[in-house]
Amino acid sequence: MNPKKVLYLLGITLMLGMFAQNLFMPILPAMQKEFQTSAAMINWTVSIFTVMLAIMQIIYGPFIDRFGRKRVMIPALILFTIASIGCYLVDSIYGLLFFRALQGAGFAAIPIVAATIIGDIFTGVQRASAMGTYQMLLALSPALGPLLGGWIGGIGGHSAVFLFLAICAVFLVGINAIWLPETKKAQATSSGGFTRGSFRNILLHPVGASVILIGFSQMYAYYCFLLFLPVQLTNHYAVSVEIIGLVFLLVSVVFIISSKLSAVLQNRWGARKTLLVTTGSNALAMFLFMTAADVSFLLLVLTSTLFALTLGVGMPAHTILLSEEFEAERATSIGVYNFIRYTGMAAGPVVGAMLLEWGGVWLDFGMAGILIALATLFAQQKVRRTTLNMQAKL
Repeated sequence: MNPKKVLYLLGITLMLGMFAQNLFMPILPAMQKEFQTSAAMINWTVSIFTVMLAIMQIIYGPFIDRFGRKRVMIPALILFTIASIGCYLVDSIYGLLFFRALQGAGFAAIPIVAATIIGDIFTGVQRASAMGTYQMLLALSPALGPLLGGWIGGIGGHSAVFLFLAICAVFLVGINAIWLPETKKAQATSSGGFTRGSFRNILLHPVGASVILIGFSQMYAYYCFLLFLPVQLTNHYAVSVEIIGLVFLLVSVVFIISSKLSAVLQNRWGARKTLLVTTGSNALAMFLFMTAADVSFLLLVLTSTLFALTLGVGMPAHTILLSEEFEAERATSIGVYNFIRYTGMAAGPVVGAMLLEWGGVWLDFGMAGILIALATLFAQQKVRRTTLNMQAKL
C-alpha cells in the first residue's frame, strides 16, 4: 500500500478514535441528570478513559515491537468496538465507567501503532512531514470533537453520541483489517518482554531521557494553560462564552498549523536542533504569557497563540527522534514517552490549580516555564555530549 495512503488511513483511525475522548464532554451535565449521579462520578467517565489510555501505553509498546503493528491493532480495535457498543447499551453509571475503561484500553493502541508505522515507512524529510500531519490530526480531533458531540447530543442525547462512537469503531475495525499493512521488519526484533531493563535503557538514553522529560514538562504546562485560560477570560476580562470559544478555536488552529511547519525546520536544522530551539522558545512564550495574562485581553490572546505555536511546531520532533534512536524498540519507546506525557497532562490541572491558588499567575506559570527551561537545558547537555561522543568515535 502506498505510504501516503497508509498515513491517511492512520489519520482517519486516529481522528475518529480520539472522538471517544472528547465527543460527549459538552453533554456531561445532561448525562449527570440522566444517570442520576453526582458530578464527581460523571467526570470519572472522562478520567477513567485517560487513566487506562496512559497505563496501556507501556503495555502495548513491547507487544507491538514483538508481535507486529497490525496484529496488536486489530484486537485492540475490536476491544474498542465492544466497549463502544457497551457504552451505548448500558443504563447505569457503574456500567458506563466499566465500558469507558475498556474503551480507553482499546483506543490506547492507536496512537502508538500510528507513530510506530510512520517511523517504519518514512525516512528523512518525508518522516518529518508525515509526523507533522500525524500531530496535526492529533490536534484536530479535540477541536472538532466537542462541536460535533454538542450537535449530536443536542439531537439525540448521550445515547446518540455513544451510538455514533460505536458505528465509528465498527468502521475502523473494517478498514484497518482490510488495508492496514504489517510494517514490522523481521530484522528489527525486540526482546519483547516487560523487562525493567528495556524501560530503563530508554529512560537513561540521552535522547530518550531528553524527549521524555520535555514531553512531560510541555504537556504539564499546556494543561495548566487550558485550565487557566477560560477562568482568566471569565473572571478578569468578563468576556462571553462565545468569545472564550473563539479564543480556544484560534489557539487550536495555530497549534494545528504549526505542526506542519515542523517539517520545514527539521529539513533546515535537523530534528535535534529543532527540538532544542522550539522547546526553548516554548519556555520563553510561557514566561511572556505569565507577564501578559493580567495586563490586557489583546496581549493575553497574542501570548496564548505564541505559546501554542512554539508548542505545536516542536512536537513532531519528539516521536521522530525516538523512532530514529530506538529502531528495534520503536513502539516501546513511544509507549513510554506517551505514558509519561499523559502523566503530565493529568498533573497539570491538579498541581496548576493549587499553585494558582497559592501564588497566582506568576507562581503557576513561572513554575511551568522553569520546568520547560530546565528540560531544555537538560536536553542541550545530553545532545551536546552525544554529539561529542559520536565525533570522538569518528
